[in-house]
Amino acid sequence: MKNSSEADILAVVESAKRAASNLMRTGRVWEYSLLSRIMKSPDPIGRMIEELQSRGNAVVGIPTKDPAPAVPAKTHWSLPVHLRRSCMRTSSEADILAVVESAKRAVSNLMRTGRVWEYSLLSRIMQSPDTIGRMIEELESRGNAVVGIPTEAPTAAVPAVPDVPVEAPAESSSESSGELYQCPDTTKQGTSLRERMASLGYYKKHSLDHDLLVSFAKFLQFDMSNENFKQEVENVARFLYFMDPQQASLLFVRQHEKSREYFLKLSEAGLSKQTVQNYIKSVKRFLKFHTGSTDLCFTDRVLHEDCKNYISFLDNIQMATSKQVSKETTRKRFDTFQEGVLSSTQVTAVLAAAKKDFLAVIGKLHAGECSPGHQLTLTELQLVLYYLEAIVILEHAQRPGVVEHMTVTEWISRRRDDTRPGFVVVAVKEHKTAATFVLTQEQEMWFDLYFSEVRPVMLGKKRKRVEDDDETDERFFISSTGKAIYNAYNDLERLHKKYQVPKVTSQMARRAYETATKELSDVQKTKVAGYLTHSTATAEKHYRMKEIGSAVDAFLILRNLRGDSE
Repeated sequence: MKNSSEADILAVVESAKRAASNLMRTGRVWEYSLLSRIMKSPDPIGRMIEELQSRGNAVVGIPTKDPAPAVPAKTHWSLPVHLRRSCMRTSSEADILAVVESAKRAVSNLMRTGRVWEYSLLSRIMQSPDTIGRMIEELESRGNAVVGIPTEAPTAAVPAVPDVPVEAPAESSSESSGELYQCPDTTKQGTSLRERMASLGYYKKHSLDHDLLVSFAKFLQFDMSNENFKQEVENVARFLYFMDPQQASLLFVRQHEKSREYFLKLSEAGLSKQTVQNYIKSVKRFLKFHTGSTDLCFTDRVLHEDCKNYISFLDNIQMATSKQVSKETTRKRFDTFQEGVLSSTQVTAVLAAAKKDFLAVIGKLHAGECSPGHQLTLTELQLVLYYLEAIVILEHAQRPGVVEHMTVTEWISRRRDDTRPGFVVVAVKEHKTAATFVLTQEQEMWFDLYFSEVRPVMLGKKRKRVEDDDETDERFFISSTGKAIYNAYNDLERLHKKYQVPKVTSQMARRAYETATKELSDVQKTKVAGYLTHSTATAEKHYRMKEIGSAVDAFLILRNLRGDSE
């Protein structure tokens, strides 16, 4: 408006102020139930765009077929009056004015960074396995508050203003006050670790689309072949948000005391020492990438040197806490010893509880009632997937990584025992310790029905999307979102919860089987030990017939320990 009059410029400024006030009053508080309805709608991206635009946000990068963003501007509201009448009626005028000024800064930041959404970001959120959770994280990182979240979900906690930390209530009535400033509610305190972390604001993070994080993610995924790179990137994003909520940058390397404070706060919140160490390792790897694999040493030599010094600083913290990690590990082992070991029957209790429902779904597939699985409900598709994962992890005592890494090629290449043709052996090589497990003839039929009938439906969900994962097609186990299984432990936990059976982890199952072999001969113990874990050298022998026979022997031993019928 360089050619406009001063009056026109002032009019636009006043209009922007009203829009900012309206955005802070009505645009940043989201009902969980609304998000849930949006994610379940036939067109979640379009519905989300409409809701964002109706709240005064702008969505950019929309394909031409979508409507252009429209930003309304109308409001009338006064934060000082509200503070004097309600939340800060006993406070001094100076304190009230300080909060008002801080709120103004929050308004400016929200208008600058919180209201413009890239269409590609919305698309990725809608494609994620947990769309609501991912959307909540993104909203909170932009200064919004999500209210009405069910108690089993992480409690939302968003400061009303950067300098005055107040928490949004974990639950709310159907009617929202719509106020910018929300007074702390001390009557409801979360008890779980996730609730504590959320209430303290430690789940807030910068957008994963920031250049610093995008380049780091690509380095982990492609250069380091780290398939779980997203978790590490999220750890760094949370750390960067704590160091500077306004902007992600490398300048945190000049804040040693605040960095030490962050890791201390994670411990105080209840995270284990090992988990805190993982956070430190993530930050350290993040810095090593930027100092050794980017042009930082040429573009800013001073900052590059500061980054190297900061890595040494992290080394000192790791050394100081290593003994604490060792003590923690020893304590966990003692607690496990005190708790006792599960019986083999308890390990597979969830399989027994779910078997009737599972066989009913298998019956539909086997009878040809479904044309490749398309008539199955999402719940039935997930049951087949979760049950087969549980067979591998609980009945065959394999690590979750075996489920996550098993490929189609490995399934097709399964080998049958010549002397006992009722058993087939599947070998999974692309895992930190190569694995072998044995399936009965009936289980082989289940897996094959999943492969031929259910899996194509899962992949079909992915192919309808814009972006495809090149590795997904090769993975044997595919989630209901059309992506490769990210965390088999979560699927196992969902199956236990659905059938209300005490949770059993992979470690608990393996420990139970190892303990049950105490009275067996040394030869039998060796076979079971080889079945539970293989060295890399053994991986090359998986397809040899003598190894197949040994695997079947070990499987039969485990089956006898469980008391299963022939």
